[in-house]
Amino acid sequence: MVLMIVSGRSGSGKSVALRALEDMGF
Repeated sequence: MVLMIVSGRSGSGKSVALRALEDMGF
């Protein structure tokens, strides 16, 4: 979870975090 928040802080990392959340079911 922390990794997603950290990567979400950077601009492009946000889309990656969103994709990971969607894959998890959130």
